[in-house]
Amino acid sequence: MKRSNILVIGLGYFGQALVRELIKMGNEVTVVEKDEKLVEEFREFVEDLQRADATDEDVLRNLNVHNYDACVVATGTDLSSSILITSTLKELGARFIAAKAVTERQARILEKIGADLIIFPEREAGERLAHQLLSPGRISVYLELDPDWGLEELEAPKWMHNKKLKELDLRRKYGVTVIAIKRNGKMLPNPGGEDTILPKDHLLIFGRNSDLEKILTL
Repeated sequence: MKRSNILVIGLGYFGQALVRELIKMGNEVTVVEKDEKLVEEFREFVEDLQRADATDEDVLRNLNVHNYDACVVATGTDLSSSILITSTLKELGARFIAAKAVTERQARILEKIGADLIIFPEREAGERLAHQLLSPGRISVYLELDPDWGLEELEAPKWMHNKKLKELDLRRKYGVTVIAIKRNGKMLPNPGGEDTILPKDHLLIFGRNSDLEKILTL
């Protein structure tokens, strides 16, 4: 996997979780945070951690932001700051800008001034939890691919156990497709009609979000 060089601005809960995961994945991460307490608390986790105010254009200019594979504006509560930082990154030639938003209005503004990707961490976490609550007792992970389509990973429910995919006929009956089976830590991609679903299998199911929700309630 290619190592990426990522700039993260802001060390709130979202920024901290993002930085930890990026580092765990082996990426090079530079962090800018103006709060002295947050900087000191997080210094042991990040080698390149700078205490500075990213709304100051000189701070971003000195970072040579165009050299990063991506820049993440993780400060979403202060609208004026996130707008100023995003617009400055764009002016300085940042290759890719991901920006956290709290409201739809903020998202529209950030898109207009150059953000390539808008992130709603709280909303997305809530949506994932809602899908998990629809299937109590099961392991379920949901990924929205666009407003209409998604990918669900869930532990095979009892009504699927020891049945072949052609017998379940999920595509015709429910409009969804099993694109892979995870069994004993191994991935079985593109399963066919003769493949049997076993207890404890995890299924990767693709389909419309509305159809995926129906599967979870069966």
